[in-house]
Amino acid sequence: MMEHTQCVPDWFARRDLPAHVSLQLLDASGNVVFASNGKWLHPLLEVERFLEESSLDSGKLFLHDRISGRAAACLTVRMGFTRVKASVMSRLAEQVYRTHGVCCLAQTLVDRIACKTEELINSSMDLDAVHAMIVGRASQAKETRN
Repeated sequence: MMEHTQCVPDWFARRDLPAHVSLQLLDASGNVVFASNGKWLHPLLEVERFLEESSLDSGKLFLHDRISGRAAACLTVRMGFTRVKASVMSRLAEQVYRTHGVCCLAQTLVDRIACKTEELINSSMDLDAVHAMIVGRASQAKETRN
C-alpha cells in the first residue's frame, strides 16, 4: 500500500471495498452514507448528484473508490473531497490529489490506468473543463445506448 500519513484514521487506511462495490462514501465514524456499483466515472457523477441533494459536506466525508485515474481525481477534487482511498490509483491521479492538497491512499499505485478519458485530459485543462468533458462523454454514451 502506498505510504499514508496521519491525514486519515487507521480504520480508513485499513478498510477494503466490498466485492461488487465500485465506490463508497463514509462519514467520520466509518458509516457508509452512499455506495455505487457503477462502471467508468458514473459512480462519481452519482456522488455529485447525491451531494447536491443532501446536506452532507464532502470535505468531511471519506471517498473510497475502486479505481482512480486522473479524470476521477479531477472530479473528486472539484467536489471538495479531502480524503480519498483507491484500490488502484494512477500516478496521474496521485499528482492531481497532491496538487490540490487531498490526502490520498492507494493499495496499488500504477503509472496509468487503461482508460481513454485519462489520455484525453491534458495539463492545460482546469477542473471545470475536465468535468464538462466527462459529463459530455457520459451524455453521448447514454444517447448511443438509447
